[in-house]
This record gives sequence, C-alpha cells and structure tokens, in this order.
Amino acid sequence: AIENINSVNQTPIIFLDMDGVLADFFGAFSSYCGVNHWKELEDEELIKKIESIKGTDFFAKIPKTWCCDQLIEFVSTTAGGYSILSSPLEGDEENCEQWKKVWIQQKLLIKPNEVFIKREKGQLAQYKDNPNILIDDRPHNIKDWENNGGNAIRFQANEDPIELVINEIKRILSLH
Repeated sequence: AIENINSVNQTPIIFLDMDGVLADFFGAFSSYCGVNHWKELEDEELIKKIESIKGTDFFAKIPKTWCCDQLIEFVSTTAGGYSILSSPLEGDEENCEQWKKVWIQQKLLIKPNEVFIKREKGQLAQYKDNPNILIDDRPHNIKDWENNGGNAIRFQANEDPIELVINEIKRILSLH
C-alpha cells in the first residue's frame, strides 16, 4: 500500500511526439515532394511519395520545429525530464525507428529519458502507474491516450502557439 501512495504522487512522465511537434515532418515532406503543402498532392501521388521515403534516412534529416528546443527545455525543467513517443511509418518500422533515434541524438540538446517508437500510444498512458501526459498533433492519438487514463494535449507546431502547451502542462501538474 505504501508503494501505491508514493507512485500516485510522482510527477507524470511527459511524452513528446516527434513528427508535427518536435520535428517539422510536414514541412520537410512538402519540400521533398516539391509542393508548398502536402495536401496539394493527389492521393495516388501522396502514397507514391510516402512509399519513396521508406528504407531511406529521411527521418534523420527533418529540421526541428520552431518551438522544439523551447518545448523540451520547459518540460525538462518542469517535470525533471521527458520521454519521446513517436509512431513509425507503416511498413518501415525498423528503418524508421533507427533514423528517428539518429535524429534524437543529433538534433536534441537535452536528451529524453526514454524513447518509444510505437503506433499504439495509449498503452503508455499509465506507464509506471501514473496518469502521464502526451503532447501530440494527431486527434486519434489524443483520444487513445485519454481513453487509457492519461492526460493529452493536442499541439500542432505549425499552427499553435507554444503557450497552449505550457499553460496546459502547468494546469495538469497543479492537479498532482
């Protein structure tokens, strides 16, 4: 029983998504495709372009988002660290994981405590018996996380101000 009391009072782990949050995947992918925005591509062309990055080091070369360093510094200072939780490209899991880890090593000034490259994000919502926090840009990941008892913040680096994340994290942590 004493162990449970202690674990309930632990600071939640903050999980940061990569693509769309820390890594400017959409900007890099649009440039790679030669368009201003990837949504300009027809479905067939989009599928071809996605297929063409499989097996390559594309994920190691993506630039950081404008807020990447500031976001990591904030969560590291506030929660004593952070973890990465990023989905691999379907059908290219091992290669994608390898290059995402290279990206983390090369680009991030403050390294994560742990790195998870997995599609089913909700499985980590209660990792280490805590209602953890996920910062992600995809609605289905937010929903999956919350359905599994975690706190999720939807954040799209190319659309949202960083204050959105900072204020939500402060609010959630004040409840602990």
